[in-house]
Amino acid sequence: LADLLLEEGNNYLKSTSQNFQPNISYFNYGGIRTFLPEGEITVGKIYELMPFENEMVFLKLNGQQINEFLDAVAGKGGDSLGGVRFKISDGNATDINIGGAPLRENGSYWLVTNDYIAGGGDDLEVLTQRSEFVKSGKKIRNVIISHLEKLNEKGEILSAQTDERITNE
Repeated sequence: LADLLLEEGNNYLKSTSQNFQPNISYFNYGGIRTFLPEGEITVGKIYELMPFENEMVFLKLNGQQINEFLDAVAGKGGDSLGGVRFKISDGNATDINIGGAPLRENGSYWLVTNDYIAGGGDDLEVLTQRSEFVKSGKKIRNVIISHLEKLNEKGEILSAQTDERITNE
């Protein structure tokens, strides 16, 4: 789901001629209410997966805020993230890489997530300290449905794979 959100967030920004790209995507596990079954995925199943009216939003954060955010994710044992890799060591994120490059504390990064999380939900107050906030007006559930319909039209099949984007030390 995180990779889907990163891809679709990027597609949305390109289609609206925005001058930035999301570096990281984030889904909180609490917002994902079921699993996707093997076999046919129905619209009804996506409504079960995402029963909330959450909107896709973009937040601009500095490297220090990203580090604090990822420490919070690491403290939970991980969550659904795209565009980033790190190790969890003593409940903190270490060896953070974003887009294949080490985290720059003085850098700027764009996070695509949902409006609940952007408002500090799930104890992520650091995300309310963002320097910029862009709404898409698109419900994440609809973004997922549209993405899966496009894959289906192309005859592509989803497959789950682990890639060790988050590891434990």
